[in-house]
Amino acid sequence: MRFEFADHVLDTERRELHRSGEPVPIEPQVFDLLVYLVENRDRLVTRADLVTAIWDGRIVSDSAITTRINAARRAVGDTGAAQAVIRTVVRKGVRFVASVDAQDSPAPTPALAQGAQTRPSLLVLPFRNVTGDPAQEYLTETVTADLTVDLSHMHDVAVISAATAMAYKNTTRDIREIGREVGVRYLVVGSIARFGDVARTNIQLVEAVSGEQLWGDRFEHEATDPRGIEDMITGRIAASLHIQLVRAEGKRAETTPHPDALAYRLRAASLFVGSIAPEHTLAARQMLQQSLALDPGSADAWARLAQVIVADRLNRWNQTGDKQIDEAEEATRKALLIEPNNALAHVAQGLIQRSRGDHHSAAEAFSRAIELDHNFALAYAHKGNALTLIGRPVEAQALVEQALRLSPHDPSIGIFHWILGRASFYTGDYEHAVFWLHRSVQARANLWYNRLYLISAYALLGKLAEAARMLADFNRRFADPAYTLATVRAQEGANPSTEPTVLAARDKFYEGLALAGMAEN
Repeated sequence: MRFEFADHVLDTERRELHRSGEPVPIEPQVFDLLVYLVENRDRLVTRADLVTAIWDGRIVSDSAITTRINAARRAVGDTGAAQAVIRTVVRKGVRFVASVDAQDSPAPTPALAQGAQTRPSLLVLPFRNVTGDPAQEYLTETVTADLTVDLSHMHDVAVISAATAMAYKNTTRDIREIGREVGVRYLVVGSIARFGDVARTNIQLVEAVSGEQLWGDRFEHEATDPRGIEDMITGRIAASLHIQLVRAEGKRAETTPHPDALAYRLRAASLFVGSIAPEHTLAARQMLQQSLALDPGSADAWARLAQVIVADRLNRWNQTGDKQIDEAEEATRKALLIEPNNALAHVAQGLIQRSRGDHHSAAEAFSRAIELDHNFALAYAHKGNALTLIGRPVEAQALVEQALRLSPHDPSIGIFHWILGRASFYTGDYEHAVFWLHRSVQARANLWYNRLYLISAYALLGKLAEAARMLADFNRRFADPAYTLATVRAQEGANPSTEPTVLAARDKFYEGLALAGMAEN
């Protein structure tokens, strides 16, 4: 449908807003809100109506709704003072009051429709039961439905309902044809073969227009509890797809000539998960600030900004200090004010509390993130780290192993291995510490702490020649400023803890570094 009012044209099929013939950048959710108001212009729309229609009934603050209404006003050249297009009736609701001429949209060419699509969309096709056993149909249907629900938690991706997907069950039609028919950018195609307690799963993420496979995975799960298999399959796929979609959309956003708030947000997220390095985190921070300048009502952007800032603080990158942590805390506050159930915001909150030495509160924040998104691998790993820092390293292992099961190729895999390595070090199991810390260094070679803990573990195992060789290599890599035992103590002290287990383990850490030959000052 095409709605014309004043000098604006709102095209719901192309998802475009034009003013005097020029495209107007607009966030997907703001676009949906504007369409809803135009379509219901014959009545007063209450805030409850908006929560149901735009936020799918989720809990959302009044300030978040107001922010979105104001963004819609700005998009159509209106203001809160003028209210010539969108009028607020105090304590009642809002109404679209401009004169509207409605007409059918001209049918766009497939290329034009694809180019105009701002918000990425996805359909999970029904998983195929490759065993042919009708008794296994419940597993494929359950995974299809649960995966659709889990993916719908991603704010920047429109996920088509499982009911629509079931119309394509056992179809032999070309997936490109299905993509055109449903109007999505991506399709998820999968199959499951279950034999006894073992389920073998194949999964692909496909670009709908070209039919090109962007990502694929094949894995097995074993469980005696049937529901356990379903949850494990769905969790691993959802966690992996989230990362792959961020990367795919970030790559697309890089080619956008006039980035909007969504494009900046996607590019920042893709850069952050693609290669975590100081120059990339700094660039991601700048992109998120550009995104928020265009759309300050995005909880995800505020949460991601807080996460990136505190990551820099914990890694000692980009001269990030206490002032920047205060900025991260304010960003988290804004994210949670807009969307109290934003899991990433709770992770960011936990990291901020960790940076201030409040590890008990950090563990609670990570637990809350897991409650909100049970496939959030990073939250499991960080909770394990928090438990280590409150003197419970034995309990950390199961949490990080769950993170590895959910996302075995996670961009933060080096951090997962680091957390397992330090937990083993804290229990005095230096053999296992070496195993995990070595893997961490392989995945994240630009960190100082995983290398130094590995060196110390080797020394404490009596492998002094290997420890000394690794320390010499470390000193070449991290020469400015040079690391001494005094430097390391200061760095560890920036992540404070008063737990006796932690303090004793840190003393062993320093002892190992001294054995390896690190100078005191």
